Amino acid sequence: MAKKEPTDNYAEFMRFFSPANVSKMFDPQAMAAQFSVKPGQLDAQDTIQKARDKFDAAAKANEAVAVSYRDLMEKQMRIFRDVTSVAADHQTSGSPEDIAASYQQAVTRALEIMADLSEAARDANNQAYDAIKSEVDKTIEELKG
Repeated sequence: MAKKEPTDNYAEFMRFFSPANVSKMFDPQAMAAQFSVKPGQLDAQDTIQKARDKFDAAAKANEAVAVSYRDLMEKQMRIFRDVTSVAADHQTSGSPEDIAASYQQAVTRALEIMADLSEAARDANNQAYDAIKSEVDKTIEELKG
């Protein structure tokens, strides 16, 4: 069997919140079948309210993630603007080749810093995923046991 390539844990985690998966998760019939509940034994209003509460919590979490990524992108663009604008401001004299080389060096350095910021964000996301995955695993074991 072919060895499975490592995946980006955070991307895998976020697939859990896709609309198709969320709608499956909160399907009352599927929930009843999963817990072997017969019709009439399930308090539909309570189940719907709990599902609604969980869905709202998931939506808020997704919104927080989106805000975080927008903030990351804005910070990266600010880094790029700041570093390249300083390089451009200092290029008042010199040969065109020297100016181009200096600007290219600034662009390269800005991109390296932006990549470092992205890597730090990815690492933080992976740590958060691992912490949440641990809680999910514990809950699954509790439900089984």
